[in-house]
Amino acid sequence: MKKELFFTFFLVFQGFLFSQQVISEAQLKAIEKDVWIPFMEAYATLNPDKLIQIHTKDIVRITVDSNTVESGESYLENFGGFLEQTAQQGGGLGIAFALLSTAINAEGTIAYQTGYYEFSSKSSQEAALKVRGYGQFSVGLRLQDGQWRIFLDADKRVPITFEEFESQAKVYRL
Repeated sequence: MKKELFFTFFLVFQGFLFSQQVISEAQLKAIEKDVWIPFMEAYATLNPDKLIQIHTKDIVRITVDSNTVESGESYLENFGGFLEQTAQQGGGLGIAFALLSTAINAEGTIAYQTGYYEFSSKSSQEAALKVRGYGQFSVGLRLQDGQWRIFLDADKRVPITFEEFESQAKVYRL
């Protein structure tokens, strides 16, 4: 009986190990190129069109701190409007990302990433961007027409330090 249980456990565990997909460096680079660099550029240039292009039209956005869920084109228009309003007021924005984990499905078409973001801004009276805080994010990514796009975006503010942010293995910063 013990041998049968051990053998069954071994088979289940082995199946679990083989079902785990390892994301390749090429896939990580493609996500960086398709999502994270354009996201940071959209903030830096206050370009709503660039920001909208990295999201799917059926995006689901969850703001954990306020317990809100938004979706679709109305969310994208509001997000783009935020960038336009900042530009009209003579301000500036910046964002950087530190990745904590990445998972990908067997087909290589759906990915899930977690990490931290660093949010910076400046008013029209300030000369340079100032870090305003940090958050933790989770995104669902879908390979669509040969490009990675965000279809799920959830985040919340977290009290981490600059040192904690910078100590992560992958940090994307313009």
